Amino acid sequence: MDVLRTIDAMIDDRHLLKHPFYTKWTAGTLPVEALREYARQYYAFESSFPRFLSALHSREERADVRQQILDNLWDEEHGKENHAELWLRFAEGIGVSRDDVRSAPRNEATERLVTLYRDVTTSQPVAAGVAALYAYERQVPEVATSKIDGLERYYGITESAALKFFVVHGVLDVEHSGAEREMLATIAEGHEEAITSATQGALDAWWAFLTAVDMPATEAARAA
Repeated sequence: MDVLRTIDAMIDDRHLLKHPFYTKWTAGTLPVEALREYARQYYAFESSFPRFLSALHSREERADVRQQILDNLWDEEHGKENHAELWLRFAEGIGVSRDDVRSAPRNEATERLVTLYRDVTTSQPVAAGVAALYAYERQVPEVATSKIDGLERYYGITESAALKFFVVHGVLDVEHSGAEREMLATIAEGHEEAITSATQGALDAWWAFLTAVDMPATEAARAA
């Protein structure tokens, strides 16, 4: 399907591992405070993610597509080891209290990221919302593996509780992104422009998010 090939190419071109934030993470040159600010800011997205899925689930007419979205939602939010909780454990592992994470004010880029996903999943065609999810989750397994390696190799983070968020997503988001691609193959017709627009918007928002958490800490480290 042409639109799937198109958005795959868009994702590869704008892959998160090409961003300086991650190239420094994987090289061990990212200041620890940048990691900590990332933990604070990313929680705003992670804690909102189940509601993005819920919004799509409630608006989709096809039962088979709803079931695939529900599987993702279940993985995200059920039980004591839901993904928001796993993120808080990662934050604690790098020296940020869960209260600090929960109460952290959102910077402008974080607010734009969360707003974009809220808008695309609540008011755009369901196919566009799925595309925005796919634009991110397709990248997560590779990113998660790279993060674990960097944390262990350069930052001394080896505790399983601190790494479990990335371990889990390195597996589950292979399934989630595969399901999202399958959904798009069945619901994309007639929404191709909305799909490519949502994909580009999501990719741009993620790059802006990483830039925002990277720059202040990097500049402070240079000045010290």
